[in-house]
Amino acid sequence: MNKKVIVYGNNILSEMLYYDAKHHLDFVIAGFTVDWEYLSEDTFMGLPQVSFDIVTEIYPPDKFDMIAVRGGYTNMRSRREMYLRAKEKGYLLRNYISPTCDITPTVKMGDNNLILGQSHVGVEGSLGSNNVIRQQAYLGHGFLVKDNSVIGVGCNIGGFCTIEDACYLGIGSTVINNTRISKESLIGAGSLVIRHTEPYSKNVGNPSKIIGYHKEEGIRMKVDHE
Repeated sequence: MNKKVIVYGNNILSEMLYYDAKHHLDFVIAGFTVDWEYLSEDTFMGLPQVSFDIVTEIYPPDKFDMIAVRGGYTNMRSRREMYLRAKEKGYLLRNYISPTCDITPTVKMGDNNLILGQSHVGVEGSLGSNNVIRQQAYLGHGFLVKDNSVIGVGCNIGGFCTIEDACYLGIGSTVINNTRISKESLIGAGSLVIRHTEPYSKNVGNPSKIIGYHKEEGIRMKVDHE
């Protein structure tokens, strides 16, 4: 039996993880931690919530594991920063794989990955660290996903594709076989990628086209329906 887990973050993904983990017998969440400026309540989802500054005093790393959860689309580069802060505390950073995922023992994986329900993670694939794979995503055989990326709900990633560091693939996007999504690429929702992307590029459409770059600031999005 693994140690109980402290979740670093109290966002919507943390809530999704909380409910999904209720069906996972070997991933028991003991509490939550957030940076002190976001600590408005001492509980979250009915469990204790403490400041990250003092988390090791209350939940020492020799007795608890951790998972750092951040969606990242408002500031993708902050996902890596959050992950490194958690590692510096000395915790074992756990992977979470939903019990409803289809994944084989041949998949290689780093740490602090969050894979939510009904996803297919293809045979002979390789997943780095600190990635989020949302519900009903499909990763084809022989895939390579490096670090700090987010693969949105219902994405379809063909066989032998490479997704480099800190990419964001929007809801329902599709990448055909043997395609490389270069470092810090943004793929818009519903887009179809049929060729390698360029680093730091914004790609939208069917087939996708580059509409800009974000090398200085990284991927940042603001969802505004007004």
